[in-house]
Amino acid sequence: MNQNNNGFVLVEAIITSIFVLGFFSFLIANLLPMVGEYEKSLDYDSISSKYDAHLIRKMILKDNSCRTENLINLSTYDYYEFEGTDICLYLDNVNYCKELLSEDYLDVNKIILTRYNTSSIKSKSDEFERNIKEYIDYIPKYESTININQYFYQRRLIVLFNDGRITNIELLMNSNGNITCGGATC
Repeated sequence: MNQNNNGFVLVEAIITSIFVLGFFSFLIANLLPMVGEYEKSLDYDSISSKYDAHLIRKMILKDNSCRTENLINLSTYDYYEFEGTDICLYLDNVNYCKELLSEDYLDVNKIILTRYNTSSIKSKSDEFERNIKEYIDYIPKYESTININQYFYQRRLIVLFNDGRITNIELLMNSNGNITCGGATC
């Protein structure tokens, strides 16, 4: 009777060990991606960075000038990359732009202006530093989230802040046809 009991205890211990090992394997396999997503959410698309990017978008769309038309025109390039306050050179209110993007207010490191659909910039992501490349791979393509054909300008801003935050926001503008650039309507 004692021999049968020892065999049962051994089988029971093996089954329990397999169950516990399987449970911990399942837990680790599902926990690690969740921790990675949590770490990304600290720097990627936080509420404060979205709000800051909205202020930049609002500043660009409010400008509504021929210089903005030249800024947003991406006919030959898939993206433009602006360091610090370089984007301000394309806006009429240069002083306000420089103050908004300065270290004292938004503390912007870099702004990337790309097409609305980010698939073209994803193919060129090797041209960027590692943190930008990872973010570009992280963001969706934004193909059909809204009907963008109703907008004259269909662009996306990717904003990098000096504190490590990264976000993107759409830059969509209807054309009213009233802007004239050098005698021609923009």
